[in-house]
Amino acid sequence: MKNQIAVIVFGLACLALANPIARIEEGIWKSLEESELTNVLITFRRADTVAAWDRFYSLRLQTREAILDTQHAILKDHADVIQADVTAMLEKTQLAGKRHYLDQLWITTELIVRDIDRETVEMLRDHPDVESLIAEQFIPLEETEEGESFDMNDYNNTIQNQWGVVNVQAPAAWSRGITGTGIVIGNIDTGARHTHNLLSGTYRGNNAGENHNYNWRAPTGNAATPSDTNGHGTHCIGSHSGTGGIGVAPNSRWIACRGCATASCSTFDLNSCGNFMACPTNTAGGAAQCNRAPRVVNNSWGGGSGSTWFNPILTAWRNAGISGVFAIGNSGNSCGSANSPGDQPLAFGVGSITSTNALSTFSSVGPGPGNAVKPNVAAPGQSVASASHLNNTGLRTLSGTSMASPHVAGAVALVFHARGGGVVAAHNRLTSTALAHSSGGRTCSGRPEGTRPNNHVGHGRINANAAA
Repeated sequence: MKNQIAVIVFGLACLALANPIARIEEGIWKSLEESELTNVLITFRRADTVAAWDRFYSLRLQTREAILDTQHAILKDHADVIQADVTAMLEKTQLAGKRHYLDQLWITTELIVRDIDRETVEMLRDHPDVESLIAEQFIPLEETEEGESFDMNDYNNTIQNQWGVVNVQAPAAWSRGITGTGIVIGNIDTGARHTHNLLSGTYRGNNAGENHNYNWRAPTGNAATPSDTNGHGTHCIGSHSGTGGIGVAPNSRWIACRGCATASCSTFDLNSCGNFMACPTNTAGGAAQCNRAPRVVNNSWGGGSGSTWFNPILTAWRNAGISGVFAIGNSGNSCGSANSPGDQPLAFGVGSITSTNALSTFSSVGPGPGNAVKPNVAAPGQSVASASHLNNTGLRTLSGTSMASPHVAGAVALVFHARGGGVVAAHNRLTSTALAHSSGGRTCSGRPEGTRPNNHVGHGRINANAAA
């Protein structure tokens, strides 16, 4: 009898090992206690993407279009195979009346399920292909300092080139015909007021034959039309692609993805937006067309230090010749305060300077992980005037590294316009031509602020004209 019991226990143990229960983060259960529906991210047991990446790299593709299309095709095919049974189960529950919808992260073989109920969470927990269910987390937007607001109508619709645009010497590049023509800049932020007088002409969705598909994405809610209830995103877009003297690259084109639905950014939405920039889709998230991908993506968001969760997206961007420009954060000048993802190796991190070329007191500093120099460069970020989200002629003044980052994104676009080439070459142009700033006499990780590069302003403040 004892032997029989032992055999049964052993058999049950083997069955448990053969069908392990997925790990579910506590935040999911807490969310379901407060609401009937929540969002989850599914990771898969057989999701290892190494073979897929190796296959892609073995092809040694030369053209950007081939790289974009093939990277997406290989990684998405891998994700489709790994996720097939779970996707089929979820689609079956949708037919039975469930309201959830799916958002595939093809770069990492993960799957976001939005508006999911407890019953479906329990079904996923017991599915043999599911490794874990991750709870949605939110990264607060870096607080910006609000300045004055004004209206173009008060100036007969004519304003001067803003101080930041002049400081990076963009007008000198314009005089040589270098304005960002042909370069698309993506913006992951709170959204956009695409009808603003200084933004409507450079929104790619307003070009002849275009619409919001492949130019706008809002992962939460799938809004079909661009909007911005916060204003942070609209302001940043103005600084890289605005006309009338507010933008560094006034002939570039911009697209946007709302990774921050409020004053905070969902990690799920940021991931989804990262995938969108590597291969744009229609506003519902389907019918991908990778050749619509931008050359630069501005990211005026971040949080924490040393975090690697966004690195697979940075890798996909770099493969496709996309420059990822990131605000380094507003955590102050204490050593090691640089935020992620801006502190990561493939991110081009940007600190903030004042109109006197001094480091802004709020600007985070390095070093980054592994004692890497961060930020990479600095740019105007204090008292920057740009487009307001409140009406089509409004301007507002904000301060933060969020405002510095789009100046650099615009400068990268100028370099691409003038010189073509890849991301590394463009970044090298910006660092090698950067100018020294007024030193505060501080030192981080053995690098005095007066040396170059250092962990306060990196290689210095950018000079867009010299770089282009």
